[in-house]
Amino acid sequence: MQQEGVPKFLKFHQGSVRGVAFSPRDRYLFCSGAYDGKVNLYSAQRMELLMCYQITTMGLARNVNAVRFTNDGTRILAATTARRLAVIDVERGEQIMSYDNCAFNGRDRAGLAADPVCPNMAVCSCVNGKGLTLFDLRMPLPLDFIYDLHTTIIRDITFLHSSWPFVRSHQRAILSISTGGVCKVTTLDGRYLHCFEVGHNSNSVAPTPETYHSGANEGFYSVVMVGGDFISGYVPGVGVQERLREHGEGPIWKLRYTSNGGLLYTACDGGIVRRYRRYPTHHQYLGEVYSHKGDIQDMDISPYDEYLITASRDRSVGILRLGSPNHGWTEYCELT
Repeated sequence: MQQEGVPKFLKFHQGSVRGVAFSPRDRYLFCSGAYDGKVNLYSAQRMELLMCYQITTMGLARNVNAVRFTNDGTRILAATTARRLAVIDVERGEQIMSYDNCAFNGRDRAGLAADPVCPNMAVCSCVNGKGLTLFDLRMPLPLDFIYDLHTTIIRDITFLHSSWPFVRSHQRAILSISTGGVCKVTTLDGRYLHCFEVGHNSNSVAPTPETYHSGANEGFYSVVMVGGDFISGYVPGVGVQERLREHGEGPIWKLRYTSNGGLLYTACDGGIVRRYRRYPTHHQYLGEVYSHKGDIQDMDISPYDEYLITASRDRSVGILRLGSPNHGWTEYCELT
């Protein structure tokens, strides 16, 4: 079986790297966006740069603060501090559309998410950072605005599976977290579904990836993990039942579960990636994975849990091979 590799740091940006994301369709393809106005495309298998997209001009703020692939993997969404959401065609290597005056213009990482079901739906934090902007990528203008959803800046956004108890069947729901530690679940048209607070400053949110309570027979209940000053585990109907503090004083910037929810990875100030194993009632700290020279701003895991990537203020993209893919036959043998 393939073992965990040695981290490699790709330095193809001239500014702080603020976002990284894997393609949901190509197991090795991933992108990064940075404060040099560029979105780079890489191969995780070869650990090399494939292409570079320059999405801003000298007349605009040359800062990219979030990137995501659409559900079908054909387009990259890039939010910039010029209040613009750019849409890049992966095959043609060019910007095909942009939406102006709709994206967060702050210097920190922006909230941006693509619908995992519909390839044309996306959402980002709006200009003042406290609301949401919804997009139908088939339309030339933003689909809708949800103003002042939070009282503080939204740091992270994700789509929530319809199996969660506060979401109706077949309903699309958005989970957003603000710096004040308030999590809100809303529909695409802005209707309020659920809200909870974790009691500390927060930057990232990660619900367990399985269908809600599908592992309840084995004792694994679904949980929403919130990272910031602490890492808090919220269980619907119970509240916050766990706090993790192994990262010390530096705040957590990103949380990511593996596809089966068995491992939790955290990225924090100080540039350190840490790993936890999930048990039915708690998460067990397994230790540090690797570290950057600067703070880590974003993190993602490949579709089959083969690679981990990180975006850092030290202008580099970190990549680590975690091991064999989580499907298929992966044993090594010799053919004679």
